[in-house]
Amino acid sequence: MIEEVQHFLLILIRISTFMTLSPGFSNSAFPNVSKLGLSFALTFTVMSVIDPITVPFTLGMFLFIGVKELFIGMALGYITVLFFTAVDIAGTLVDFQVGFSMGQLYDPSLGVSASNFGRIYYWISIGIFFISNIHHYVIRSLVQSFDYVPLDQTSFTQFGVEGMVKIFGHVFEVAINLAIPFVIVALLSELTLALISRTVPQVNVLVLGIPMKILLSLVFMFFFLPMLIENISGVFPEMIQYMNEFIQSLSS
Repeated sequence: MIEEVQHFLLILIRISTFMTLSPGFSNSAFPNVSKLGLSFALTFTVMSVIDPITVPFTLGMFLFIGVKELFIGMALGYITVLFFTAVDIAGTLVDFQVGFSMGQLYDPSLGVSASNFGRIYYWISIGIFFISNIHHYVIRSLVQSFDYVPLDQTSFTQFGVEGMVKIFGHVFEVAINLAIPFVIVALLSELTLALISRTVPQVNVLVLGIPMKILLSLVFMFFFLPMLIENISGVFPEMIQYMNEFIQSLSS
């Protein structure tokens, strides 16, 4: 009986920690009861497919493994956070070029002050995350982590430090790639205003510039929205790949 309780709690720690951090599941609009119910459902599912604990852990060993499970759940959740952050950074870069950076508002669903294009990018990514069933692959990777890193594993060949450094660089690369079309449009509008100020000095480019860049960015967003959705959709397979690579790097 004790080993079954320990088995359940250790699995629950990894899964619930992941659910608490992963943006697709930790959003405040997602009811806490649903998060808890999903965590318990996944825990019972995982219990039925992995090897049970035959000998109860001592209290010290149980606490040690519990901390290990906590860190693994945090690491997996943090990988998903990084890719959603890349999308948000892209929106922030667009806002900075367009002139919306001073108009940030508190978003209660995110818990932070978010930019206008940042929120557009974020909610597009959330929609793609669920409509394309990416959350199924994320949950599958989470469940498979128990095969690569069993509950009783206490030694690791490596901690994936090199991979984490690589993923940080890749996150900024993704953010720039998502933002660069709109940044180019903003820079071209700046160039156009510069030419107008040189040829027609009577025109007040300071007054004309901000609404012009905002209008161009909105029109460009309307026409190139399918391309933006396609680009954001290409981010999530990389997220699954990095999750799997990180799990495999911890396997002894």
